[in-house]
Amino acid sequence: MKKLGLITKILTVVMIVSVLFTLASCGGSLKLKSFIVDNSSIKTTYYIGDEVDFSGIKAYAKYSDETLNKTYTYDELTLVYDENLTATEGEKELVVSFKDPNFNNAEQKTTVIIKVIDPNAATPTGSKVVSYEKPASIISFEANNKDGTLAPDAAGFSGEFLKGGAVYVVGDDNEFRFVPKMVVRTPDYQVLRAFHANIEMSILEGEEYVPLTKQVGTDNTVTFLNGDTKIADVDAFNNFYDFSEAAVGKQVKISVLPSADYYEFDEGTHAVVLEVTVVDAYNVYEAWQLAVIDNDTTRDDWNDIKNENGISDLTVAGIVLHNDIKLTSNDVPESFFYTVNNDVVYTKYGSDETKTIYKGAKFLKDWTEVYIRMGAGDFTVNGNFFNLNASEFPVVPSPAVFGEELKDVHYGDDFSNSTLIRFETDASAAETPADVAVVTIDNLSIIGNAGRDSYLDQKGHLASAGGLIFLKSTHYSDVTINNVIGNSFFIAYFPDSAGDLTANHVKCYDSYQNAAMVWGNSTLTFNDSYISGCGGPVIIAQSVVDDGKHPTLITNNTKIETNLTGEEIWFAAVNASAIVTDIKALGSGIHGGGLGNFVNSSGNMNILGLLMTNGSDAGEILLEPNAQGAMNLDGHGIERWNDAEHLWSTIVNHPAYTANAPFLSVVDGEGNTHVLFWNGTNLCDLYGNTFAPNPTDATNPHNAIYMAFVSAEYITLSMGGISVVFEFYHY
Repeated sequence: MKKLGLITKILTVVMIVSVLFTLASCGGSLKLKSFIVDNSSIKTTYYIGDEVDFSGIKAYAKYSDETLNKTYTYDELTLVYDENLTATEGEKELVVSFKDPNFNNAEQKTTVIIKVIDPNAATPTGSKVVSYEKPASIISFEANNKDGTLAPDAAGFSGEFLKGGAVYVVGDDNEFRFVPKMVVRTPDYQVLRAFHANIEMSILEGEEYVPLTKQVGTDNTVTFLNGDTKIADVDAFNNFYDFSEAAVGKQVKISVLPSADYYEFDEGTHAVVLEVTVVDAYNVYEAWQLAVIDNDTTRDDWNDIKNENGISDLTVAGIVLHNDIKLTSNDVPESFFYTVNNDVVYTKYGSDETKTIYKGAKFLKDWTEVYIRMGAGDFTVNGNFFNLNASEFPVVPSPAVFGEELKDVHYGDDFSNSTLIRFETDASAAETPADVAVVTIDNLSIIGNAGRDSYLDQKGHLASAGGLIFLKSTHYSDVTINNVIGNSFFIAYFPDSAGDLTANHVKCYDSYQNAAMVWGNSTLTFNDSYISGCGGPVIIAQSVVDDGKHPTLITNNTKIETNLTGEEIWFAAVNASAIVTDIKALGSGIHGGGLGNFVNSSGNMNILGLLMTNGSDAGEILLEPNAQGAMNLDGHGIERWNDAEHLWSTIVNHPAYTANAPFLSVVDGEGNTHVLFWNGTNLCDLYGNTFAPNPTDATNPHNAIYMAFVSAEYITLSMGGISVVFEFYHY
């Protein structure tokens, strides 16, 4: 029986005991000489409240016949210990055993002593400090807080932030924990989670730091003042910092040394120093604390979790991460999920490879929005260069998991509509309100649960099509994302229904469907960014023709690389496989005419943006030429507006145009757009004349069109209700 104890708070360190014993075999000659737990494979010193984790355990069985020696790991061992192992201090037993195949599966055991320490217990006076350094979280922050220098094809590029040089950010709504790593000899070596500290603070005024006045209170408390204004109350034993509202917007330097009244340390021991910017926000250390984002008071399920954790009365204007956060189903309301009542087997598209979701597993209900932030005003998310990791969060089930009778659970024939975070001002407002939601997300790495796999259920529906959308900005919310790395979301960014989103210095990888979706009268802008590895077009902008709501898509100095064969599962899922065949045939035709090709020499396409009418079936979308909107991708793309001032109106009203007739457009170096129709037999110009350039005849009216195409880096292909921006190849 394996058990993992329940936990909530801190973490920990190590000491172990192994028991050696010898057993005689039934035959009398073979002996188990020893069964020993590897001292370095698990933690054996914990603080009260720490989470116990023995998953890395290794144990060695050695026999008189050395050919039978074996290393046992967690899945092969049985661990027995008290579920509440870290509830109290003292020495506890961990019994480790295995069934020995060399002795008729006889149980072989050894016992490890686990030491649990009270973190608030005073360290003996005179303890020797043998090591004193920055906390691991600050070391991680400093390692990531650098301008990106790697080339896109270099190892490590995907994990490197584009911008560095930021000051560490802390919130004022709850305590900030800043505990340097200190090892003392007492006489054993211990890593202290709390210790008596001598703390100094100063505040940046102009270009210089000015020391704050320190008032020492009782019980290790210290108050720091700037004149008569309180900046922070500090617990100088636990190293907790409670910043005041007066500190918001200020930059403060913290200096921490062990107290010479309690510890011995070398004269060369340096204070650990951290410069911080204080903001109006809540400090997050554990996944359950993300609940403060959600302010939809109608959701009783979230209210229950907030009440249990004592945060029901908190109204926050932002959050700040102080370590990597892994989000699981245990951190959000149980009501968001359904449980599988039978095994579900997925088969990889085009192969016999399978994976199984076992009975009892959780799936997310479709249309679940995990965190909803409603209302006008400012809200900030500062990641301090840490990860928000939702890779183990359940997906929305495909139809075979629960069957058609539970249509509210699965995504049916469409894709998942589940969202991790949604920001909204006012869904009922007919026009932009005077005060809108203004959201800023800085310096964060996000990891989702829907990479580009292609597993199908028993009905041919996709597993990862049920993945999370990271963020929706909707109904008059204005979201700005700075210096964020996104990986493996169904869709990373989704401005929706009059929501605007601007992404600066962003990297985005391995989206199942798209890096971004723009729906209705929303605007999406990428600046100075890099996007790679989407399962479909990098960005889709959908025009809602019936409602007169049309999207705008803009990129500036943004590199987009996603080599698509057209055989990816996404194309089959939206019934676009036949269209891909037509596109490749058209590309081959214009390539034969010497203009170029939107398919490279390897048969791949780089599809940057797709503007189309709202809908999920490609065949229907092709028949709707009234889709409107704009795509300006680093100066290339098309504006589809049905008015006399725009080229689109000229095209759709031209006698040569039919509802699904394809035409090509490129923008030359002077910003002029050139258009060619395909009439089924020949390319022709806007006037219906067969395209016939003659490079030796300078007066040929088609030469300007020809030169635009043969030098173009990008081309837009339009067919009925879609316009697609491709990278254009010349080979």
